[in-house]
Amino acid sequence: MRLALLHTRLSGYLAACLRAYQRLSGAELLIYAWPHQADAPFDPLLFAGLGEVRSRRDSSDDEIEAAVRDFAPDAVLTGGWADKGYLRICRRMRRRGVPVIAGCDTQWTGGLRQRVAGLTAPWYVQKAIDVLWVTGERQAVLARALGFRDDRLWDGYYACDWGAFAEAGGHASLLSEPAFLYVGRYVPVKGLDTLAAAYQQYRQQVSQPWGLRCAGTGPLRERLQGEGIEDLGFVQPDALPSVMAHASAFVLPSRFEPWGVVAHEAATSGLPLILSDACGAGVHLLRHLYNGYQFPAGDAAGLARAMVAMHELSDERRAEFGQASFELSKQYTPQRWAETLKHGIERLVVR
Repeated sequence: MRLALLHTRLSGYLAACLRAYQRLSGAELLIYAWPHQADAPFDPLLFAGLGEVRSRRDSSDDEIEAAVRDFAPDAVLTGGWADKGYLRICRRMRRRGVPVIAGCDTQWTGGLRQRVAGLTAPWYVQKAIDVLWVTGERQAVLARALGFRDDRLWDGYYACDWGAFAEAGGHASLLSEPAFLYVGRYVPVKGLDTLAAAYQQYRQQVSQPWGLRCAGTGPLRERLQGEGIEDLGFVQPDALPSVMAHASAFVLPSRFEPWGVVAHEAATSGLPLILSDACGAGVHLLRHLYNGYQFPAGDAAGLARAMVAMHELSDERRAEFGQASFELSKQYTPQRWAETLKHGIERLVVR
């Protein structure tokens, strides 16, 4: 089997899923992707052995289309439809009888733009794409509005490197020095102003406050300064399970977060979660008062209350939260991702 991947930027979790797919199907891969961002400097060796990885930036649309045609894929997997060049290539490959699957992490908001897209989808998106592979229920609502349902709608597009995090985690309630953990880019949409303000409020309300560890990089690094805050810098994916294993609870205060694979990584590590209601993954991975707390995005006081509540849990109760997170994490694994893609392509080819 041959799979052409037309993507935005590669990630550690996508690499884990693609490796699971190769183990399951023996597939050959041709990959086009944009270079990594400065605030997400992944080690290129992370993608070694996947197949030929080419730069989207250094290739014209015509060159990519010619390479994909020469590769003769059984299917094309593309990361959405925002890249007009990719979309045009997908449309042409679909006309040649090659099925096209598009990932989708965009949440349904019901705004005017999405409603118009639903009206134009039969002449635009549906002409280029056979299947929308969504991350969760908020994204499935959008997919249905665009006319994708039944066997044209798949679930579970994102999955972390589940085995690595599950193996390293499970000790959140046993740490001698409890700590909150944030992992993500240091950019405005991640709600770092909310996190910094909430953490200071939390420290004023408890005795012996936990530390706050932050892993990432970006222009807002100066926001993550102050008593009790430790900046770990950018952590490569292979080192992140160990970082998760030395935390007591995970915090993601995003103002905008279509999904948030890092929340899945934390849940798989057995960490209780504190997520803003903007996090798409929270619909499936967080149950308020069961494995963590949810708060309104941008509400520093609400986040501080959640941090205080987490702090005041007994070790036994916090361990129950962590175990609940771990059980919820089993919904998404690279193995399930690989099986969804393999069997889905087989059905598409027959159809």
